[in-house]
Amino acid sequence: MMTNVLSARLTGLSITVGDFLPRVRLPSLAGPILTPADIVEERSLAVCVYNPSDVNPFPLPPRGVDLSGRVGMLKERNVSLFVISGLTLSRLANWMDLLGHDFYALSDADRAFASRAGIPIKRVDERNFRTHAAFVLQEDRVLATLMETDPIHNFEGLLQAIDIATGSEPGDYRLEDQPWYRQRSSEFGSEGDDSDDDSDVSWGEFED
Repeated sequence: MMTNVLSARLTGLSITVGDFLPRVRLPSLAGPILTPADIVEERSLAVCVYNPSDVNPFPLPPRGVDLSGRVGMLKERNVSLFVISGLTLSRLANWMDLLGHDFYALSDADRAFASRAGIPIKRVDERNFRTHAAFVLQEDRVLATLMETDPIHNFEGLLQAIDIATGSEPGDYRLEDQPWYRQRSSEFGSEGDDSDDDSDVSWGEFED
């Protein structure tokens, strides 16, 4: 059984904890047309970074961040990673080349997925802005949703959500590979403006 811990819905998304990602067939960098259900092996876990906007799914790693190490931490947990992006395939390919990593990337340039999944929204100074989210999945069933989370942002929170979704106590993750601007802000005695600390999250539990 799945147990919701926090609010199961993020603002702007029609997907809630316990739902399945829309099984929309999307162009992929791998070549074939795929749905999210085609990517994750049976009963396996995955993280999907969903950015419906016409921008990079998540930023290139800033100086100080060990992206390979972070992706390796997911692999150690047998968790795969893929993205669904509003970019065209050609622009996704350019981003992937710059990133230097190889994982599934699906293009939703025609907004077929976004029309069914919704678009995550954050509110700043009483204004709404499009943003991105991460889904922790078992196959294509949503176990957790986290706002503005990816291998660069709020990665500690993502690891905790994976722990909770699998029925484990959330770890106290204090990663050493912090971006240079965080290191500089701590030198001046300030944590800086960091959205990692207040990312909205909802989650459920992994089913054996």
